[in-house]
Order: sequence, then structure tokens, then C-alpha cells
Amino acid sequence: MSFVWKATMIRVTINGCFDGLHPGHLFSLGYALAQGTELVVGINSDEYIIRKKGRLLVPAEQRVKALMDLRFIKDVLVFPEDDPVQFIMWARPQVHCTGLEYYHTAAEEPWCKIWGIKMVYIPRVGDWSSTKIRRERETEHEV
Repeated sequence: MSFVWKATMIRVTINGCFDGLHPGHLFSLGYALAQGTELVVGINSDEYIIRKKGRLLVPAEQRVKALMDLRFIKDVLVFPEDDPVQFIMWARPQVHCTGLEYYHTAAEEPWCKIWGIKMVYIPRVGDWSSTKIRRERETEHEV
């Protein structure tokens, strides 16, 4: 008698700026990975971040490298669009994760429903924010 092992891969996607990795990002990435077996991360382009936040801490090339250095991430894609719909279409996940703070505004949710992709909303843990960290550092330097 022989047994055949058939691995079921469940691709999970998550996206964001990831501009200055901090513990909140790491929690979200781990939470997303726990929803499946492989994690693909979409990151916003430098141009998007500058347009949206008015500044850039870490260029996309370095953000990609930092994320890929976390060995549990399968792939990282930089996307130029304002929402992750094209990224999700490219990645073809079974599960897409986003922060709970986007529960009412996630542009990708209707598309995920149409495509049969499960949406998972990640709760925020702690008070981590790249913007908040930057502001605190600026305040420290003013003193």
C-alpha cells in the first residue's frame, strides 16, 4: 500500500506601504501567513507613498529586500495603482488580508467577492504606525 501526499497550497496576499518595518507590520504579516501556506506581499510604489503621505522613508527596492529577507514571504510585488485590485488579480490568492481599519473602505472587497477570494481583516495590535514613529523622531530632534 502506498500513500500519496498532496500538499494543498493556500496563497495569501497582503498589501501596504511597509515604509519602515515595525512590530505592527510583522504582526500583520504573521497573521496573514497563518491564513494559508504561502504569502505574497504587494507594496505601494514610492510615487504613491509620496503622493499619499508626503514623504518616503525607505525606497521600494529596499522595502522589497527587507520583506524578502523575512524568509516566510514567497514574493513581493511593487504596484503603482492606488488600490491593490490589479496586484490581487496578478497574485491569484485564495485569501486576501487587509487591516481591520479598512473594513468599510477596502476597494478590493467587492472584487474579492466576485473572484471567490476570502477577505480576512487583521486587527490592529498596539499603537504602531510608521507616520507616528516619524513624527515622534522629528519631535525628539526639535528638543
